[in-house]
Amino acid sequence: MDDLFARYRDALKAGHLAAMQGKPKDALRHYEAAARLAVDRPQPYISMGSLYLRLGKTKDALTAYGRAVERGPRDTDALTGQAAALLAAGRADDSAKVLDRVSRIQRGLPDEVDERPGEPSPLSRSEQLHVSGENALAAGDRDAAVDAWLAEAAIHAETAHLDAALDACQRALAIASGTPRVHLELATLYFLRGWNERAVDHVLLLSRLLDLEQEPDRDVQTGLAQLASEHAAIDARLVRVATVTPPESPPAG
Repeated sequence: MDDLFARYRDALKAGHLAAMQGKPKDALRHYEAAARLAVDRPQPYISMGSLYLRLGKTKDALTAYGRAVERGPRDTDALTGQAAALLAAGRADDSAKVLDRVSRIQRGLPDEVDERPGEPSPLSRSEQLHVSGENALAAGDRDAAVDAWLAEAAIHAETAHLDAALDACQRALAIASGTPRVHLELATLYFLRGWNERAVDHVLLLSRLLDLEQEPDRDVQTGLAQLASEHAAIDARLVRVATVTPPESPPAG
């Protein structure tokens, strides 16, 4: 199972990298490979739909997002993408209905389409962060892109969309593989998915990396110690990480 997920993750990562490098054909090939590896997951089709929209291939985007919604009927990212594709196709009324459904899901209301006329709901916060990250990367601000995608991952995690959260982290990892806060979020998600062995290995690796840094990120150290403490019962090696105290910041002035 871990090997299958690794191949799925690598295919998504390769797709994101190809898309960022302006190689849409290669990106689509990798996304299709990811879809074959995880036939029940909407994320590869969400990525395909987003790419098709950027290429102006509205019909293909509608097909991709339709497949994403089939696999994740309550996945707000899939639904929001479908709404964007419908709008691009000139189907404003249908787009508004889908966005209304997204709004109902986000508010915890029954998942049903409200046929009453009304203003379309705004894009979901996760979709806004997704786009913000892409815009920041296009502008050459990698740190801002990483921040946006990690915030997106946190929102997905809060709503139990863990595949989407992992995908957002992989986007951040693709452009900032050595950034500790990205790896902290990945370790957190691994624990949430129940991949305890992978999570423990990631915590230990991140701890060693922080030990090698002259000025480690204190927030990451604190978060890592807390994460290790929460899961110390799983593996005794986490106890050492849990007891690490970040150094005090030097006094101002």
